[in-house]
Amino acid sequence: MKKHPLIPSAWAFACTGLLFLSATSFNAVAEPGEEEELSNNLSVPAIFAEGYGLGGLPANSDKGSGLPGSSTSSTWGTAYCYDSTEYFLQQDATSNWQAEWSADALNNLDPQVVEVTVDWSEDIINKEWNDMSVIPIGVTLSTDQLPTGGMQGYDMTSFSVTPPLCYPLPEGEDFSLFMSSEEESEELDEIWGTNEDATYASSTATVYSVCARLTIQKLTGQGGTPVGDTLFDSAVYEGFGIHARPTWYSATIDGAGKIVYLYNWNLAWKQKGGEEDRTGWYRLTFSLDQEANYTTFEGKMQQTTYTVPCNTALLQELHWTDRGGVYQPQLVDSTKVYVDINISGEHIEE
Repeated sequence: MKKHPLIPSAWAFACTGLLFLSATSFNAVAEPGEEEELSNNLSVPAIFAEGYGLGGLPANSDKGSGLPGSSTSSTWGTAYCYDSTEYFLQQDATSNWQAEWSADALNNLDPQVVEVTVDWSEDIINKEWNDMSVIPIGVTLSTDQLPTGGMQGYDMTSFSVTPPLCYPLPEGEDFSLFMSSEEESEELDEIWGTNEDATYASSTATVYSVCARLTIQKLTGQGGTPVGDTLFDSAVYEGFGIHARPTWYSATIDGAGKIVYLYNWNLAWKQKGGEEDRTGWYRLTFSLDQEANYTTFEGKMQQTTYTVPCNTALLQELHWTDRGGVYQPQLVDSTKVYVDINISGEHIEE
């Protein structure tokens, strides 16, 4: 991923490239069983369309939302200075903030289906991949069905390197959490931060639906039909209640602080047989199941089964950033959209 200089971004959710993902928010080549990293904080307002959070619990509390931090108070810990301004960084356990979120789409006298625009990541719409790639398939849902006055978010600023500390660390502070500049250049693609004064009123929000599904199929050719076994077919709710590193479809909070559906498609690892031809055209389909059925844990031992009707619908228009892409998404109906991409056999030496 390309590094970027300092970029203020009030509308971070409008930028589709997954280059905004902090390198530690997911690890494309990690093996199952590795320790999970800290989550990024929510900076872009969010709506839980069915009223259920990132872990499948009712989003009637911070715990149920599955978001880090508190909706009622923020914690501003270790301060980093740039241009005489304090910033508090993502992936720093001492700081927590949270944009406004809502799970009230069904909790009113006239409940409405949340209509969303699908935004495929730049990595899918415009980037060329080869048969040894690990492809981050990112999808963001957005809506303008917000209360009058909008919802509060945090402006995020992007740094190419970690800014210096504003103040000396307390004596005895563990420095092992801080990378050297050499380590940082190898590990981090982009660093994001904000501060308590960097709030704004947003007229749009990202949307999370527990009914979201991703399907990957190989095609007979460009514009062709699916052939062979389906390579990936998973809904987010199918992973609820499973305590293992996710291999199913799931959502993450990216470095810019927005909720993104993400699946890292490892072509070399996932395909059967090392000599199998993995080049050709593939169809990536984002869809919404009519209903989510799953069992998850509330507390350590209590299992609860949920049946959640879908309350999300896809608008029949492309996101403005997808309209001029190399690969053009195709809207099927209010529950399905797909994009066909080509995988080449050309390997470029870096």
